[in-house]
Amino acid sequence: MIDTQAASTALLAGIVAGVLFLVIPTIEVFRRPGFDIERHAISMLSLGPGGWVMKAVFIVTGLLTLFSAWGVYQAIGSGIAGLIAAILFALYGVGLVLAGLFDAPAGLGFPIGTPMDQEPVMTTAATLHSLAFMIAFGALILSCFVFAWYLAADGQTLLAMLSGVVGLLLPALIYLGVSSTIAPGIAFYWAAMAGWAWLGVVLWALVSNYA
Repeated sequence: MIDTQAASTALLAGIVAGVLFLVIPTIEVFRRPGFDIERHAISMLSLGPGGWVMKAVFIVTGLLTLFSAWGVYQAIGSGIAGLIAAILFALYGVGLVLAGLFDAPAGLGFPIGTPMDQEPVMTTAATLHSLAFMIAFGALILSCFVFAWYLAADGQTLLAMLSGVVGLLLPALIYLGVSSTIAPGIAFYWAAMAGWAWLGVVLWALVSNYA
């Protein structure tokens, strides 16, 4: 038997994670001396004095997302869509936690004291951080398409279309940032914000099913 109250709480935990990630890093972008959103990825906010704030955001939102993965499984059911969606959400959470445990590479003048012309140094920790990034965003992108499939089958056409669009938007933004077609920091920032906003909308729709 599904404990609907517990499942709703788990889904709401994912929404809270999204709010935390939307708000706190945005504040940190303007608060941290030397940080330039055009040059620096938001994960670099975990470096230097005050970096503990971003590390905490990664770890806390990752743990909340892991909890929400169980809620997703309970809400969608034990079918293939529910299982895949829950696994992908769990991988997203794991990637976030790992990103908080391993530092992003310093470079491009951040944190303060780093030469402006220094390219990011890929230490072991930085490599693991990059791997965590790939795990998290890869899982998030795939989850968009899984939800598009599930929602379309469930007759929720608008949400299914939104999921598909976001699933295409995220890799497009990452590509534009990596290729420097647009400022990398801005591209990665908006990819993260769009992903979390989508996650919140979808989780709220699942919560509403219990209302």
